[in-house]
Amino acid sequence: MATESRPATAAPELLAYVDGLRVDADRMDGYAERLRGAAERLRDCAGAPEWSGAALERQATACVTAAVQLRAAAAALLAHAAE
Repeated sequence: MATESRPATAAPELLAYVDGLRVDADRMDGYAERLRGAAERLRDCAGAPEWSGAALERQATACVTAAVQLRAAAAALLAHAAE
């Protein structure tokens, strides 16, 4: 994760919120990894429904998308704080 510079004049509450967004983005990336791992394990499980792996992959993709959006929101807040 790249660390962006923080505006010296930004409110501490705003910076804390930016940090929270970044933590949430990292969490979403972790969830995506876990979902992809579960999808892989289910592919090797004879009793798993055929659709389950694809459903988990879709959810993993949604988590990655959410992580990207959370990081973009954090960057936008920092840019706003720098104005």
